[in-house]
Amino acid sequence: MKNVAQIRRESVEKYGPEPVTAEERLAHVLAVYADEPDTWMVVEGTNNMYGDGVRTGLTMGDLRELHTRLAGE
Repeated sequence: MKNVAQIRRESVEKYGPEPVTAEERLAHVLAVYADEPDTWMVVEGTNNMYGDGVRTGLTMGDLRELHTRLAGE
C-alpha cells in the first residue's frame, strides 16, 4: 500500500509542480481529467431552470476549447 508521500511524489512526477496561475490550473485540470468525455459537466451553472433536464455550465469540451483559445492555437 502506498503512503501519502509516495502518492504525492508520483502525482508531481505525472502532473508537474503545483499550478499557480489560472492558465496553469486550467491545463492541470485538463491533464488530470484527460480521459473524460467532452460532454462531462465540470461546473454546473443551473439545473432545470430553463426546463426539465436542462443544465447550463462548463463541460470538459468547453474547458478544452478555452484552453486552445488561450494558447492561441
